[in-house]
Amino acid sequence: MSVFKPCFGSLVVASCLFPLSLVAADTIYQLDPVSTTENAEGTPRVVREDLKPDSIVNPHKVESSSQAGVEIFTQEDIRDLAPKDMFDLLSKATGVDVTYHGRKSPYFVNVRGGGSLTYIIDGAILPSTANKILQKIPMNAIEEIQIVRGSSSLTLGPSINIGSSNSGSGVNVGYIIIKTKQPKKTEAILQGSVEKTESFPTANKESLYVGTRIDNEEGSAFVGGLVSGMHRDSTDRYFDGQTADARMANAGLSYGKLSGKIMAYKDEGRFEMQRGVTVTGALDNSKWYYDPITTEIVSGDATVQWNENHATLASLFSTRYEHTEYSNESFATTATGVAKPYWEETEGVSLRHNIRYGDTTVMLGVQSTDDEGFGANNSASYNRFKVNVLGWSGSAEQKLFDGALILDGGYREDQKHIDYSSTSASKNSANNDEDMAPAKIYAFGAKWNITSIYALSARYFNADQGTMGDFDVKAQTGTLHAEKQERFETSLEANYDKMFMPMVTWFKVKIDNEKTASNTTYVQNGQTYYYYTESDTDRDGIELLLKGYFSTGTSYKASYTRLLNYDSISSTGVTTNNIGSSNPRDLYTLQVTQEWDKYRANVSLQKESGWHTSTSAMGTAYDVNLGDFTRVDANIMRDFKTAGNTTTTLMLYARNITDEKYATRYTTGYYYDRGRVVGLDVTLKY
Repeated sequence: MSVFKPCFGSLVVASCLFPLSLVAADTIYQLDPVSTTENAEGTPRVVREDLKPDSIVNPHKVESSSQAGVEIFTQEDIRDLAPKDMFDLLSKATGVDVTYHGRKSPYFVNVRGGGSLTYIIDGAILPSTANKILQKIPMNAIEEIQIVRGSSSLTLGPSINIGSSNSGSGVNVGYIIIKTKQPKKTEAILQGSVEKTESFPTANKESLYVGTRIDNEEGSAFVGGLVSGMHRDSTDRYFDGQTADARMANAGLSYGKLSGKIMAYKDEGRFEMQRGVTVTGALDNSKWYYDPITTEIVSGDATVQWNENHATLASLFSTRYEHTEYSNESFATTATGVAKPYWEETEGVSLRHNIRYGDTTVMLGVQSTDDEGFGANNSASYNRFKVNVLGWSGSAEQKLFDGALILDGGYREDQKHIDYSSTSASKNSANNDEDMAPAKIYAFGAKWNITSIYALSARYFNADQGTMGDFDVKAQTGTLHAEKQERFETSLEANYDKMFMPMVTWFKVKIDNEKTASNTTYVQNGQTYYYYTESDTDRDGIELLLKGYFSTGTSYKASYTRLLNYDSISSTGVTTNNIGSSNPRDLYTLQVTQEWDKYRANVSLQKESGWHTSTSAMGTAYDVNLGDFTRVDANIMRDFKTAGNTTTTLMLYARNITDEKYATRYTTGYYYDRGRVVGLDVTLKY
């Protein structure tokens, strides 16, 4: 049963979405943005209190020594980059490469050479199906995206996968934190776009956002809602069409010491799995798609700021992902495939208390997440499971010498409990009811503000996953072992002038017993799983980031990430160099924005070096041509003041201007990019 039915009768859902209680007091925590930083043009940008990096009411606050590893995309950044979807945006981040297409996992997001990520949207921790959830979320519903790459912050969320899937992923290497849009005033935004790719039908998007906000001396309140649609047809040759109808509503209230927010989101659509093109140019005949594919998310949080030094933060969430899969149809026949439904539900709650005494900050927290999934009606390739992850963490940060030196340290422990159902008749009758060995993690960091210009940061992270993996992670021969991970990173930042702010980072990641799915399967209790192998991996690299802005209205951001070493050592002692083999050595990004008169233009570049090996559950493909592309996107926009308080913005945009047909993965064949896309976006703001 959908948890959204009582709430979505109207865009105005204040009666359904307002927080539960109000407490009057003499200290006011404002939801309204109260602080400013400079945006890409060097002008003040208003920032919500709960988004400020140093605020004790920020639920995703990271340590000072971790902030060098954090990249933020604001609403303005998203507008300027004009990405197709969430994964298109992430591919433009520093040190991030996104590969497509993994069939049941369509997108793989690699940070600095690899690793698994935890995705969080308004406090809701997404399950392993996140790579099928995020591609449907409309980008104009997002206030901010925070990429915590390589950071070792321990309070953000679980260190391990909250679900249970046939995946050997162990301790994660970062977080993607998504925060939805809140109205800054009474406003309405109507947006529509149409785009065309050669040899493809026209694609379109449309959305309507309305919201209002009230602020006074006693507190503030807001309510907002969005409806959005997306339709992208394809051709039989590509078979990569998508549709999505999304609805989102959120509301918040602050009064005295108490503040709270709630968000509800739902979408439904179709997702086609692109046909592979083999090295001989032949099309794979597999016809694989999800129809329908749906997501529901409800999240709520409350903050009690007892005084300027004490804040208690609580949150709870519920998500439901569901799809009907058709994977046994073929373009070579007219036979109708068998529908294979699957669903996964996740619920969670967290409680945290942040304390600040002078130059000391302490963060204590506990989190519990429950995840359950079930595949029925011939869905033998999906697990039937119930999983709980209970975790707690504590960290402390100390400023010394008037803030010139900041030290921090922390510990986290996550305990996974699994109930596994062996029969399709009863998903709750478990033949497995046990606690997995806990994951134990500790981290230390330091930041030294050497001068007013230079700052040096360093962090060390050590994690023991505790267990070899979930119940379905097995080796065909030999024994699998618990994953252990060590990470170290150090960054030197310089702020010479607003026109030139460089940062250089050296990072190292060492993982013992990292798991990889083989192409050999086994059947257990009617379920089909892949055997796993394990190897020790050791990678390190260097990252350079440059950014700045000029009074002429020009701003820029450029990054370069280079893997210096990436070796895998198998259980038999064989060493493989992955650079240029299964991973790109070099990643480049560039974004330039120019304003003049009433116009604003943006150009972005993304470049990846090539690699020639692709491993998946289908097997390993050697001597294929992946990556090795330079992609250029550009847009130009202008605002027009119309009647009343309405502003109309026209944007002409183009993606992949050079029309490169690149591929980043090979399973049933290459999955080539569509190439050049040209579009027009019209936005009316009131």
